[in-house]
Amino acid sequence: MFFQSAFCRQGLWAMLSTFTSIVASKSDSSYDSQNRFVPVGIALGDSTSWNATKLGPFQLTPSTPVATLDYGSEVAGYPFFIVSSVTGTVQIEVKYSEEFSGLLANLSDGPLPFNIGLSNSYRVETFQVTKPGSFEAFLLQGGQRWQSIRLLTQGTIHFSSVGFLPSVSILDIDHIPGQFKCDDDVLNKIWRLGVKASTMSCLEQSSQKAMWQVNSTGTFMHGMRSGISAKGAFFKDYTLEFDARIERGGIGWVVAHPLASPSRGIQLNLVGSLPPATSFVNTNTSLTPANSVVLGYGYSLVNVTTLTSYILDTFQIPFSIEENTWYKIRTVLTGGQYLAVSISGTRVFNVSLGSYHTGSTAVPTRGSFGFGGWQDQSGTIRNVTVFDTTNGTIIYNNPMKDSRSVIAEYGVHSNYAPICLDGPKRDRLAWLGDFYHTVNVIGASTARHDLIKGTLSFFLSWQTPTGLLPYAIPISYSPSVAYSAFANGAGGQLFGYEIWGVLLADYQILGLLSFTNYIALSNDLDYARTTWPQWQLQIEWILSQINSSTGLLTLGNAFLGPAIGGSAVNCAFVQALNISAQVATAINDTQSASQYFTAAAALATAINTNLWNQALGIYALALDSPSDYSVSACAFCITSGTASVSQATAFLSAMQNLRLGPGYKDSTKANSSDVTTNISPNTNGFLLAALLSHSTSMKRNSTGISSVARASKDLLFSLWGAMLADEKTSTGASWEYVSVTGAPGLGLFTSLSHPWGGAPTYLLTEWVAGIRPVAGLDGFGYRNWVVDPSVGIAMGLKSAAGSILSGFGGLIEVNWQVFDGKVLDIEIMAPATTSGTFELGTKKKLLSGKTKYHLKVTI
Repeated sequence: MFFQSAFCRQGLWAMLSTFTSIVASKSDSSYDSQNRFVPVGIALGDSTSWNATKLGPFQLTPSTPVATLDYGSEVAGYPFFIVSSVTGTVQIEVKYSEEFSGLLANLSDGPLPFNIGLSNSYRVETFQVTKPGSFEAFLLQGGQRWQSIRLLTQGTIHFSSVGFLPSVSILDIDHIPGQFKCDDDVLNKIWRLGVKASTMSCLEQSSQKAMWQVNSTGTFMHGMRSGISAKGAFFKDYTLEFDARIERGGIGWVVAHPLASPSRGIQLNLVGSLPPATSFVNTNTSLTPANSVVLGYGYSLVNVTTLTSYILDTFQIPFSIEENTWYKIRTVLTGGQYLAVSISGTRVFNVSLGSYHTGSTAVPTRGSFGFGGWQDQSGTIRNVTVFDTTNGTIIYNNPMKDSRSVIAEYGVHSNYAPICLDGPKRDRLAWLGDFYHTVNVIGASTARHDLIKGTLSFFLSWQTPTGLLPYAIPISYSPSVAYSAFANGAGGQLFGYEIWGVLLADYQILGLLSFTNYIALSNDLDYARTTWPQWQLQIEWILSQINSSTGLLTLGNAFLGPAIGGSAVNCAFVQALNISAQVATAINDTQSASQYFTAAAALATAINTNLWNQALGIYALALDSPSDYSVSACAFCITSGTASVSQATAFLSAMQNLRLGPGYKDSTKANSSDVTTNISPNTNGFLLAALLSHSTSMKRNSTGISSVARASKDLLFSLWGAMLADEKTSTGASWEYVSVTGAPGLGLFTSLSHPWGGAPTYLLTEWVAGIRPVAGLDGFGYRNWVVDPSVGIAMGLKSAAGSILSGFGGLIEVNWQVFDGKVLDIEIMAPATTSGTFELGTKKKLLSGKTKYHLKVTI
């Protein structure tokens, strides 16, 4: 029953805003009047302490040498320090970490050598402070909640302020277009996780500064993961020659290093004499002994979780390497296995790389070269020349004195586009498949469509003639310089292949869905028309991968599950084809629309014919795994409409067999007893969407809706609740992986600000507040919408409010409250150019022609 009410919309918003703003001010990171990130708490002592409560200026002395700084939640930027006084010799060691325990590790939660990312590769840096005043770290620290400052010497230092100059937009989450608030504060905090992660990961153009300083002397660089020349990707058996001048500690370089995956190579580091007057007292002389060349292979000189690296050897130099002195370094690769290094004409070593153990594969001698260094090192490079080792022909030459060409070629240029990364700490790449959740999170919160389009357009600028997009793109290389190096310059057996069609080929599908989902949520048909030919080209490539015998995709490699006849990748493509057809219809490309609808229907038929296992009530993981199944298959086979209602019900029931710890393991092939098995908020986010969407098939079944609500709430509280449970690991943002015990899944390597874990941000708005677009083209930009709070009520909530930006001139807002468990009082506001339907169980009311609707409904 519907009737009018005097319920006050402003009153509910005021109640909810007051309740949640208290939480927000306590948990969110703090920033000052100059819009700098500053700590919300400081602890002083002789060791690090997570119980940081003190605020304001502080002093470090030999008896109180450590300050632990808590920023409340994830922050990002360039560290700054304002010093009011210094006495004696002062060196300070500064650590940065997303979780508190990183501050207890020698290298904190780094290093981070997978990608340059325009941030410091090291999470520890040292400074010598000689006078009062302010100073900044040159290199960016991409993401952290915690920081420690340790006095290493016998002096004293007094800080009036420390913090970060932001490299991301400072955001007040309480004042963005999209909102969600309810009377359960855990759900409120969970909603904010995705918002925080996306705002920390999405960057304005040029906001991440270039990492090298180039002038008439040469190119100066701080210790970092080497910047690699895009022009050397296809070099083999070459001789690299350059001049190097150590400014402090040492200088590093790499050879035989591919730009594309697997991006690892031969690591070399020249260590100077380490004079006491300029050396830091915390220098690791075991790893980098004075007057030596360190030889390694991999991503770095040390192992970092999944990034395997090897120290192969250390060679003493028969003379002293002085700072501020030029030396000519010559590195020779020959015969596919030999490596020699000489310094200013003196041979340091000549070895066979085959004599070193590097796992199951030999050390390659093909790939590019570049320059960087270990933690706290710095130096200058000039006059780089590369010769063909066999015939002595010069194949490359660069004086390293022209800033524009150097920083572009070596991938240390400021970010070329507004772009969304996978995470602010790591990998600091734009991953095509990871962007799926980010698009929807942005749509439900900040509505920064410019960041979505900037990311999609940067992917498109790298597109191959066959239609492929990169599965990941570095933000500091331009396709005009580095296209071939990344598209075809992979290492090992992948060398020369068009790698984007081999590795993570299903990311083409998830990237296509990111585009179509953006158009659906925004109704940005101008962008659709402008870029449509490129998306058509990509779709044609994916369609060409369908096997004519099975009617299913046959891909080289996939993330979601098996690439050959896998249910997850095929159902995801059904979803992508259907929404692509809707986009085509919206821009009047009826021919493509018909083609894609037809292809989607044929693919869905092939999936049901070949992969549905009636006995088990599941879609088989793949043709060759008829009894196995996965979270992603369940999710996409339901959300794509491939599964019937009965199939969806059966498959969701089977998901209980995948329940593990705080969530669902990826598939039946994942070993529940393996301590390294993790729960993915990414794939569990896909599943949560499927679970919630299944409630629409239960309109007349209150028991069914209650079951969906109970399962959804349980997953929200157990998996995403784990990201809030411990102050030592909580960053206010969604995580990359969660262990079965609820801890960060990859230890210190885990990205604790990862938008791919942020699905609840948009799903809570859609299904708990109850605002969502109608299915299909009619719902583009929320032209037609549904408000249905059934799931929220079934979760036991007494009130909820939400808003989302429509594509038709304003917000759509809903506020509802349940009185005495019997009456729902609801107010809806929407642009008059939109129309909607209110639904609750079997009750339905059409709403149009107004900007405000006010209803009371008997539950």
